[in-house]
Amino acid sequence: MVCRLLSAIVLVVALSGCAKRETMVQAANRRGILLIGNKDEPADLDPNINEAITTSRILSALFEPLVHYSADGQSIVPAGAASWEIAGDGLTYTFHLRPDAKWSNGAPVTAMDYRDSFLRVIDPKVSAINASYLFSVVGAEDYLTGRLTDPHRVGVEAPDALTLVLRLRYPADYLLKTLTQDPFEPVYLPDLDAHGGRRQRGGPWERPGVLVSNGPFQLAEWKANAYVRVTRNPHYWDAAHVRLNEVRFFPTDDENAEERAFRAGQLHVTYRLPKTKVEGYAAEHPDEVHLVPKLRVDYLSFNVQAAPLSDPRVRRALSLAVDRNRLVHAALGRLGEPAATFVRPGTGGFQPTPRFRFDAAAARAQLAAAGFPGGHGFPNLEFALNGTSGVTLAVAEALQQMWHDVLNVDVHLRPMEFKVYLSVVRDHTFQVLLEGFSPFPDPHDLLAFGVTDDPNNDAGARNPAYDAAFQAADRTVDPARRLQAFDGLEALNAEQVYYAPLFFENQAVLVAPSVRGWRDHPLGDLNWHELFVQP
Repeated sequence: MVCRLLSAIVLVVALSGCAKRETMVQAANRRGILLIGNKDEPADLDPNINEAITTSRILSALFEPLVHYSADGQSIVPAGAASWEIAGDGLTYTFHLRPDAKWSNGAPVTAMDYRDSFLRVIDPKVSAINASYLFSVVGAEDYLTGRLTDPHRVGVEAPDALTLVLRLRYPADYLLKTLTQDPFEPVYLPDLDAHGGRRQRGGPWERPGVLVSNGPFQLAEWKANAYVRVTRNPHYWDAAHVRLNEVRFFPTDDENAEERAFRAGQLHVTYRLPKTKVEGYAAEHPDEVHLVPKLRVDYLSFNVQAAPLSDPRVRRALSLAVDRNRLVHAALGRLGEPAATFVRPGTGGFQPTPRFRFDAAAARAQLAAAGFPGGHGFPNLEFALNGTSGVTLAVAEALQQMWHDVLNVDVHLRPMEFKVYLSVVRDHTFQVLLEGFSPFPDPHDLLAFGVTDDPNNDAGARNPAYDAAFQAADRTVDPARRLQAFDGLEALNAEQVYYAPLFFENQAVLVAPSVRGWRDHPLGDLNWHELFVQP
């Protein structure tokens, strides 16, 4: 944290010059610069493989997908594609790209750029975490698994420079929602080929002076553990309506320090606020604090391939021992709502049946049935955490105490840096994991986590009944029957407890009065066409 504060001091000097009493925000306002506290140091800036919502904010400034969500988060609107058509049978999507779209190096953005980027997402050597988003496309799943090696047999086609066609195996009404996500932001493949190749994860092409992007901004500077700086992309098709000259994203480990930086005029925006300060801001600075209900769910992932968590009775015991109401009251206050379902009610019109509850007696009975009466003989578990922020530790410590009090089970907390955390998840070298995920607005996204070999299946679940039920639900055309089928998947997860939901997030965002064009967004998206700062 000391290094990051020093970097902030350097920025003060850089922005304010001789105006010693001018805050960072005041100096940035004069120069059209937005300063954002962004929690995590990015692991990389490769949109096709990104796994972090904090990195998504940076990527949204640099890259543009075919479509994105409207400012109110309610509808899909054009982005890299000016328009599109969907065939009557729902099996063919045709996108028409903007003829004036260019990369930050001035080269035209073509349909082949999108096609090759999509193929990279499902390339087995890249192993993109969200490759399954394209499984409705002809040949995509077979290409990822190696059963198909000819990319020309995948239903992603570029018949000409400005037309992209997706051919589907079955109707997937959620397809446009998935195309708003990071994996479907195109990358400039000539750059990748010149710096290690398109079939590797990340690489030297992500660095300042090398990275080429198609969004409203371009990468100007990336100082590790200090900030990422992006500047206006003069070649962007809508550059005339981008009013910010520059954006700086600061990694901030400590939410208390982040709030102090906001109060001291060092940040325009923060995405975290300590629980104890929410009421104070709401009462004294209501115009600065925004409490936004999010689709994000925080949950436990259990490594079901390793004993004792391979026994569903153990997983059920650990979940039943959690008093979610008490957890939210102790660790989050207004920043969370207890989760009795995996998918947040209302997501894509879904109203799942509540199934997760607190029941101490049932928890103890399940643990005893698994061979650990009163917790005797139960091995110490390791609980992997992303970082050491106040909320993360408060949640973990509350869970640790509940498991001890209810089950006589001891859990060792293991906080780790974000990059280490990602590697632990990817390598499956954890026992219990505290995770959070912000899905696109459809139950498909989260419930796919239980499908065998799905890239997001961190639990390692392997259940043919779940796989078959998911496939049936996903291909059900009737909306009411589809949601009913998804509720059956919620029931299967509640029975097996691959994932135990804890709470849904209400995000407290602090926004300085000098920020204009700000809109609270349920998905956390930023509209770079509307944002600006006012001196």
